[in-house]
Amino acid sequence: MKPRKDAVPDDVRDDQVEDALLRRAVGYEDESGKSVPPDVRAAMYWLENRRPDRWKRRRIPAEKEPEIGFSETEKEL
Repeated sequence: MKPRKDAVPDDVRDDQVEDALLRRAVGYEDESGKSVPPDVRAAMYWLENRRPDRWKRRRIPAEKEPEIGFSETEKEL
């Protein structure tokens, strides 16, 4: 793998990406003064990773999934 020309340390680059993700999640004003609205997907990603106890999507185990089908009344129709 070739080294990057800018030679920015990974931890600094990680901080830059984290800052950019947070800006997208909450919205910001760009250099020209244009307002960029919050991005729901960025906010969800941020919360799912920063507060997984409250925001992590949980899969329902197959044995606990509600059975999908027709009711007895629907079957009679």
